[in-house]
Amino acid sequence: MREEFERAGASIMRPEETPNWQAEASQILETLAFHHAQAGQYQQISAGGADSAASLQADLHAVAPRLGHFAETLKSRLQQAGCAVYVPQMGLTAFDTEQRARLVYALTACIGEPSATDARNRQIIWDVAARKTEGDYYASFSEHDGEAAFHTDAQYYPNPENYFALYVMNAARCGGGLSQLCDGQALHAALDKPQTRWALRLLEERALPFRVPSAFVTDERPGVVQAILAPVFSDAPGIRYRRDTLKSGLELFPEHADEDVEQAIKTLEQTLKQLPGTLEFLIPTDSMLLVNNHRALHARGAFKDAKRHLLRVRIHDVEYERNELKMITLAHKAAECAIEKRSIHHEI
Repeated sequence: MREEFERAGASIMRPEETPNWQAEASQILETLAFHHAQAGQYQQISAGGADSAASLQADLHAVAPRLGHFAETLKSRLQQAGCAVYVPQMGLTAFDTEQRARLVYALTACIGEPSATDARNRQIIWDVAARKTEGDYYASFSEHDGEAAFHTDAQYYPNPENYFALYVMNAARCGGGLSQLCDGQALHAALDKPQTRWALRLLEERALPFRVPSAFVTDERPGVVQAILAPVFSDAPGIRYRRDTLKSGLELFPEHADEDVEQAIKTLEQTLKQLPGTLEFLIPTDSMLLVNNHRALHARGAFKDAKRHLLRVRIHDVEYERNELKMITLAHKAAECAIEKRSIHHEI
């Protein structure tokens, strides 16, 4: 198992490397209560900016040195491995749901700057669980129980976070929801061959529209859809990709679509399916995965257990390169017309 992880650019933490949570939990929780006094529940913990994050990180390092050391170890392992670090057992099952969520958040706050998942509520700890959606609501992978194809997180934002952490509150008891991981650098290298190099160059040079899921749009007008214009491959992030948000973006903003773009995306998908070293594994209850979101692609199989529940926290590095990318917006009536006309475009 360890060799399979290493081939995929992932490292596995040993049980003895996790911190003694009981020794520092009370100090950690008190520190979080001070910094987030208005948050009665973990879902109400919101992002306050870089200065606020730095202050919290300094206080956590002061009261919980074991936690700080664990965070530094995770970052070091991630830099060495490249794509991800897997912690099979975090040791948090003795705590209640609220405490577990807050302790995971504290760990991410020691790794970097936890970011707001959405622009409206600026919620940091996001519940990854299937939920009911209605009408033309455009759901993210974290909101349904279907298959989630290979993608990077927050590809629809100008500056996708450097990392994200997934902690498993309750694993799917149906045996579904298997996680997959692959190396974006390996995908880039596989495309950089004589037969497919044209597609790689297009995906490096063309700014393409990635549609923003409904929960994360920055324009609160009813029915508005948005997309970010960005290439698939760049210096930072190394890769941004999600097939369905790109497909929907091209349908809604057809001025950015043509046959070359469609063929390039097909070439990427075909190469991705044949890529060696792809890892598939089950992340059980109380495990955690820390992923390099600028390099790794991840996926998830479909599941049927409605009680499957993960927590996700996206994390910016303390100093990260900011992109000034264009966000494009389409009003509701225009969006309806664009969706009706999508049949004129080839299936990607």
